Amino acid sequence: MLLFTFFCFNSLIREVNASSSSQDLRNEQQRRINSPTGYTRAECGLRPSYESFLDMGKRITGGGYAKDGEFPWHVSIQSKRRHICGGTMISALWILTAAHCFAGEMPPDLTVVVGSVDLYFPLEEHKLDRVILHEDFDSMSMQNDVALILLSSPIEFSKEKIPICLPFIDDIDTWQECWATGWGTTREGSHVLQKARMKLISREQCLKRTPVLEENMLCAEVERREKSICQVDGGGPLVCSYWNTMKWFQVGIISWGEDCSEKANQEVLMSVYSYRGWIEAQTARRGKPFFIEGLDKHAKVRVVPSRAESQSFCLVSSLLLVVSLMTFRVL
Repeated sequence: MLLFTFFCFNSLIREVNASSSSQDLRNEQQRRINSPTGYTRAECGLRPSYESFLDMGKRITGGGYAKDGEFPWHVSIQSKRRHICGGTMISALWILTAAHCFAGEMPPDLTVVVGSVDLYFPLEEHKLDRVILHEDFDSMSMQNDVALILLSSPIEFSKEKIPICLPFIDDIDTWQECWATGWGTTREGSHVLQKARMKLISREQCLKRTPVLEENMLCAEVERREKSICQVDGGGPLVCSYWNTMKWFQVGIISWGEDCSEKANQEVLMSVYSYRGWIEAQTARRGKPFFIEGLDKHAKVRVVPSRAESQSFCLVSSLLLVVSLMTFRVL
């Protein structure tokens, strides 16, 4: 009995130490984000400077204003300081976007602006080393509408500049909350990043509105309580949270949408999960390999019970042991 009690007490101590280690790890990650110099590294999918997860922002036509730090992975691809497409940071050197943004003549003065929701006040601007379009991109069917941008210099991560995680599972029911964001077109867009709550829909539902749906495409529609996001950025992300982890993943790349002046807005997206292998292969081929970060369905996750769970387990087990001993003595 004493041995079992000691075992329970020792388990509680290990649980406390594990909690302390987790806090130390979070502090170390924050220290890396705040590193003033060098090639910084940040855990993907977090929003350290976003003050309130529930604050939906000020409402405007076509969505709501995004707050500073709410979508710290979103970037603006520009030519002559005019926004042309959206994209996302997936690492310090790589930007994920859509191939159709570069289907025509490639502007020689392209830049990528990062770290700000307001295009009038960019935090950081980068030149491009090269643009990689998917080799099987079809501008007619929009199949394989995905591209990568290699920056000429690495992004210095901070609380306002965080890479997005790439999805680890191909299941639309996994994602709990989804947002589309963008600045819109030059003619009808806004200089402040806009957002709209979206809902992923099944392929069967999507085919009712979009008879021709190519492989590796997803569909999402604006939730009923949201206003339309007409003129949303091509190449921009659809990001979703994973259960209650407060960690965000880019599930789709916005490719094209229907005319939302007549009906509820529905966006067709490239499934990022389907292009994980392509992303890894292309980045490795350029000598700047990108490794998929975030949660991995094959990873072995050690679940540490809470203090209350440990105490309850020890108490119940002790009572059962006492009852068993008493029963044994009676017999």
